[in-house]
Amino acid sequence: KDVSPLFRIPSCVFFAEKYEKKSAGSRFLSGKVPFSGLQGNIFSGKLTEHNCNLLTAKESIKEDPVKWYYVKQGKASAISTRKSKAVETENPYKKHFKQGATIVPRCFYFIELTQDFPPDFEDRIINIKTSDAIKADAKKPWRGLEFTGKIESKFIFRTALAKSILPFALYKPDLVVLPVLIEKNNEGRKEIKLQSANNLMHEGYLNASKWFKNAENTWQIHRTEKNKNISSEDYLNWQNKLTEQNLDAPYLVLYNTSGKDANAVVIKRSNVDLEFFVDTKAYVFYTSTGFEAYYLAGILNSKIPNEQMKDFQTKGLFGARDVHKKILDIYFPRFDETNEVHKKLAELSETAHKKAAKYLEDNPPQKELTATRLGKLRLDIKKHLAAEMKEIDRLVKKVIT
Repeated sequence: KDVSPLFRIPSCVFFAEKYEKKSAGSRFLSGKVPFSGLQGNIFSGKLTEHNCNLLTAKESIKEDPVKWYYVKQGKASAISTRKSKAVETENPYKKHFKQGATIVPRCFYFIELTQDFPPDFEDRIINIKTSDAIKADAKKPWRGLEFTGKIESKFIFRTALAKSILPFALYKPDLVVLPVLIEKNNEGRKEIKLQSANNLMHEGYLNASKWFKNAENTWQIHRTEKNKNISSEDYLNWQNKLTEQNLDAPYLVLYNTSGKDANAVVIKRSNVDLEFFVDTKAYVFYTSTGFEAYYLAGILNSKIPNEQMKDFQTKGLFGARDVHKKILDIYFPRFDETNEVHKKLAELSETAHKKAAKYLEDNPPQKELTATRLGKLRLDIKKHLAAEMKEIDRLVKKVIT
């Protein structure tokens, strides 16, 4: 990874010896890398050009001998310069964090108001258009598409893309329109009912029907061959990731799917002005317990698990780039309200949330959050929370090890 110009991702070469299973004297008889590690090298240096010959390259390349170790984390494995003890126990939260819905194409669903923000959204007709904020990241064939119109207020919701998910803070969650009706079942729980444009017409929602009919027509024109038999609303609800979201849980723990580190925030539904749906750019855990939510956010924001997952992350031109469930391959126990370390961690995390919110209020970003500015803002928040982060890391180390 420290040789340039070479590839856009770290590269490696393995030299292997093949042994018969019954070959006597083989130290690889068990099929495992020796615990003592393997001898290897790391290369670094700046080449004069791509694909230069060996004689030229030798003048620019430094070669350092190292010991490589086979390491495991959950079901994932890697070759690392750090020796670590394999933990086979599965994280009890791993199966319960779910990735959000594919709210794409963004131009159909992410919106902004073309009128003043009303004091309430109860039974109103709202003037909207495709959000300007999502246009820069739009990909072909959806780039340049824009919708304008009106919609009934009950179809407007909130969601969060990566730029909104900061350490211990949610920043300006996006407005989205979704073709769903929310109803309560016999047990009083909210159920999400996906609607076609025709269904909405029959229910009397003429503006919503027109908006989503326009979206469906555009989808049919531009959809790929692979999606030729899928409607826009079915694609939106791929694997039921929209309709199976839990709208009753008072607390959500959210963290980003991509990036160098996990950044987690607790969302308290009662603090959000509209119903909140989770987008595919985030993983979510629902809980009825505030302490559990803050406990999890504290762990996920800590440098301890973020460092431990580094060897297992995919890497690109700018280093580690995907979090997904790698952070949950690291074992930590369920929240235990009788455990003083767990409680203290939750309390610190809650304090960090309050301080992060105040920091953003006093230091709002002055420009659109590009990837570089987003990374800097996340670092600035953690610097502002230096005292809390130091104590959180100390407690997380106790919890994880």
